[in-house]
Amino acid sequence: MEPPSDQDYTGPFGSACRKDVGAILGLKDDPRFPDFWGKISASGKMKCHALQISPSAFAVSPFDMSATQRITWLQRNVLHPVERLETALTDENTPHFVHWEDQLRERQDGIAPVDSVDLLSDLAALKAQAKDVISKLECDLGMKVQTSDEIRFTIVYDAIWDLHDFFPDFSLSRGTWDPELKKMIGVLPDFVRRVFLETTGHSEQLDSPIQLALEDVRKSQRKST
Repeated sequence: MEPPSDQDYTGPFGSACRKDVGAILGLKDDPRFPDFWGKISASGKMKCHALQISPSAFAVSPFDMSATQRITWLQRNVLHPVERLETALTDENTPHFVHWEDQLRERQDGIAPVDSVDLLSDLAALKAQAKDVISKLECDLGMKVQTSDEIRFTIVYDAIWDLHDFFPDFSLSRGTWDPELKKMIGVLPDFVRRVFLETTGHSEQLDSPIQLALEDVRKSQRKST
């Protein structure tokens, strides 16, 4: 039975992408395809959303910024200002926020004293969030991992693994080299490139990440047997 129509949906991984993937793989009439597409589309939408709200080199992201630049920005614009505010909000600095006349009459301007306990709690949460991101970015730098490369591999690996998971007999072939196009041609690379385009807004050959992902999937297969 055909799944409900998604013609009205205009976001990523809609009906056009579903049709393309089904045609590329030659599996659109396979009874397993609806569940497979459900997994592919849900995973793709999550990745697309993550890219839409975080820096990366891909078209769907709001801007691009290196890990080092992001660490510097967070330190200068979040950590250091928060630390200064935390110092300013200690009990010994409370008198800085009081004008003596305010203590003699009811305030008419509607400005109530700030609850420094709640504010310090919010600042601590903001600082923790910034430190968490910085820690992850520093880990990436330590491992010499570029954000764009990590994203590429994740998209490619997940697409190949999901295909193998739902269709274990499907041939995981890199395809054949086309000397004119100067890229690998085949069902698997065409499928992966279509998913990648839908996720990132970029069209790329992806020969290297496909090869790496296939090697990793095959290693996992050997371990499970």
